[in-house]
Amino acid sequence: MTDQSTPLHLFGPEIPPPAPDEVTAPFWAACREHRLVVQRCTDCGAHRAPPSAVCPHCGGFDVAFDESAGRGRVFTYTVVYHAGHPAVMDAVPYAVAVVRLDDCGGVKLVTNVVGCSYEEVRVDMPVEVVWDEVSADLTVPRFRPAVPRFRPAAPR
Repeated sequence: MTDQSTPLHLFGPEIPPPAPDEVTAPFWAACREHRLVVQRCTDCGAHRAPPSAVCPHCGGFDVAFDESAGRGRVFTYTVVYHAGHPAVMDAVPYAVAVVRLDDCGGVKLVTNVVGCSYEEVRVDMPVEVVWDEVSADLTVPRFRPAVPRFRPAAPR
């Protein structure tokens, strides 16, 4: 397994960046600050990703963004073997995963698993967010195998 202490750049700088709009801009701004946020409907409380203008649960328009701890589990994944864009040529094969967050209503995010080989990715694998600083203007949340948290022994 590769070193998990540093973020891994998955794709080359030629990859077309996302184009934030008024709906997605708060998400991308938080990512630049290394904060993973998830949109929440203030009418019904449902979380959703990616951000959207209308709640698919109740049709509400009012939203807030809740900060996630960035921990979850791989819900499903696939391995990409064919480079669909020249910027990903050096990255294939790589894993694309749906990660179900432990918080924020268990919302699912489409992302990449980094910090291990694609062969090590498994359904239900615990993962945590890691930040890929693609450029000065773009930081992308990726997920890596979760580092076990140290728990001190209970006093006797």
